[in-house]
Amino acid sequence: MTNTDQHPTVDCDGILVHHAEHLDGGGNNFGKAYIPFIQRHFASPQSILEWCCGPGYIGFSLLARGLCHTLSLADINEEATAACRKTVQHNHLTEHVSVFRSDCFDDIPTGLRWDLIVGNPPHVNTKTPGETDFQRRKPRVIYLDQDWDIHRRFYKQAPHHLKPGGNVILQEKYKFSRPETFQPMITDSGLSIVDAIPCEPPYEEYYFLWSRLPE
Repeated sequence: MTNTDQHPTVDCDGILVHHAEHLDGGGNNFGKAYIPFIQRHFASPQSILEWCCGPGYIGFSLLARGLCHTLSLADINEEATAACRKTVQHNHLTEHVSVFRSDCFDDIPTGLRWDLIVGNPPHVNTKTPGETDFQRRKPRVIYLDQDWDIHRRFYKQAPHHLKPGGNVILQEKYKFSRPETFQPMITDSGLSIVDAIPCEPPYEEYYFLWSRLPE
């Protein structure tokens, strides 16, 4: 790990990602479960948006593995998107990667659409009892989705940014939700649930919630 400005870099499958511990919502840990999942379920490279990207650990790893031909990264946090832009410049990825600072899709151009949207969004709503060590160490914006408002807005907007037949795969945590928690949001948006699949060990306390836009 090396230091550049206030953001050190970590090697994500050959791409040096600028990051900081307080920006990491788990993408550099359990987010690694995305790699075998995408390898198994998608035969060809996709155009991918990583939503709630933080420093972009998930998206940059998928790009490094050849699992996407273009990558977009979006986050509400200005520091996180600044770190993503440093990574793009540092690794000479300007032709392959775009970065957006946006609250959900509010500041993403309406004409942009992707084959696949992935993300590790905040997992906790206000009704969840107790405080975890993760919550004590992180800013609330990393883990808290009050009354699932962020998820609700995401699923309402996501279909307008998917290509026909496009997919959404979000990583959630069983301790704080179940697939049924989000089912009404998904069906109301016009998406259909494909499956809910536990992540591979050692990340089986998390699951992938997979939905799709009709062709």
